[in-house]
Amino acid sequence: MKADLHIHTKYSGIGRFWKLKFPDSVEEPKCILKMAKKRGIDIVAITDHNTIRGGIEAKKIEKEFGVEVIIGSEIMTSQGEIIGLFLNEDVPKGLTPEETIEKIKEQGGLAVAPHPYSPICKALGDKIFELELDGVEVFNAYHRDGIVNNIALNRVIKNYHKKPFAFIGGSDAHIAKMVGNAYTLFEGNSSEDLYTAIRKKRTTFAGKPTPLYQAILWSYKIVYKSEKKLIKSLFFNVEDNTINSIKLYKKILGVFGGIVYILTPLPIVSGVVGNYYLKRKAKEKMKEEMGI
Repeated sequence: MKADLHIHTKYSGIGRFWKLKFPDSVEEPKCILKMAKKRGIDIVAITDHNTIRGGIEAKKIEKEFGVEVIIGSEIMTSQGEIIGLFLNEDVPKGLTPEETIEKIKEQGGLAVAPHPYSPICKALGDKIFELELDGVEVFNAYHRDGIVNNIALNRVIKNYHKKPFAFIGGSDAHIAKMVGNAYTLFEGNSSEDLYTAIRKKRTTFAGKPTPLYQAILWSYKIVYKSEKKLIKSLFFNVEDNTINSIKLYKKILGVFGGIVYILTPLPIVSGVVGNYYLKRKAKEKMKEEMGI
């Protein structure tokens, strides 16, 4: 069976890049499940940043789409991110990795290190070999360069004899179209079988890097949906208190900037420039690993 174990929804909160702040995802859980069904993904883990709300909402409608949902969260620790799977309640952010894993396992959950050698995300690096993790994400589709995934896979294989982990693949999807770009393979037919497979280190991974057009589409959707909320908030209160609290002149500037972004080639330009930046950072990470 196929399980995509790293997916974000509209509950993932606010992201930051330099001085820019933006929603990390604007995707509805039902759109995630619809795409998973279409792409032949049997199980999805909703892993929003520091909250299990997205997983809870998706779990309510899993039978409608015939896709099993694992409630999870991508939790920010003091030294990097850890994904908790099979959670029942939120794990506080900002704890040490050891404390975070303890909180996950107190719930009977599993702890996975996402993109451990990422140069753009808060990553654990070699700290993974000091922790009681159940799995390591050795293939993250959103890291298009391939370099950091290779570093993760090579490091895990090299140290497998003394610190074995389950091999995990995840799309790190931020829009529905990204779901299933990468996934975890296991023998069985349920999330319980997946749980056992991860515990026994009997999983593998497959997939392909996220196409550039999907990364561009993500930024476009973020701006488009934020634009709609901003315009509506100029005349009415919206459900998002973060937008309601923005000063009027900033809302007007935001609306103007959004129109410029949507109606010009800026999404494509920003996508290409961003892709170049990520590749450059990945190459720097490779040189660091090689001691060059």
